[in-house]
Amino acid sequence: MAGRPRVRAEALDVDAIVAAAVKIARKGLATLTMRSLSDELRVSVGALYKHVSGRDELLQLVVDHVLQQAPKAGSDTGDGWLALRAQVLGVQALMDRYPGLDDAVIARSPSSPVANRLRQEGMAALQREGLSVEDAHKVYRAVTWLWLGSRAALEGRKRRKADIDTFAEALDVLIAGLRHHVERSSKELVE
Repeated sequence: MAGRPRVRAEALDVDAIVAAAVKIARKGLATLTMRSLSDELRVSVGALYKHVSGRDELLQLVVDHVLQQAPKAGSDTGDGWLALRAQVLGVQALMDRYPGLDDAVIARSPSSPVANRLRQEGMAALQREGLSVEDAHKVYRAVTWLWLGSRAALEGRKRRKADIDTFAEALDVLIAGLRHHVERSSKELVE
């Protein structure tokens, strides 16, 4: 019956909204609308707007939720380069677990506090290896470009084992080259 309120047994909150949005978005971002979300949660669209201002905020919440699961580039590895490698491979695996969200993560990462924290952790891991802030930023940017290119090359398809292996190999080559370049530059400055 049109206009009849929907009944939801559990209380509606932002966490429930984000969980349902992630579930829907796994099928593709185009399927995530306020209407599809209200249907999934068995609430009116208006009830959603009491918790999120609209689809833009919803997508940002989804991106932050997903990225919060990324491995931290902490000091527990003892090697900042390996910590960065682990973080990047972890984000790749995370994106594989959330198909359909690549575009949202790529588009919304610059304004995401969670993505910014991940960047800061990655750069801090490199700085613990003696890199300047500028060099750590350059390294992080190079690794980010490799990651972005690898996701764009997929054109929305699922990664195959060959894709996973090729990316890991390319990442290792890039990191080894960057590490060698930074170490050589540091030695030249000392001499």
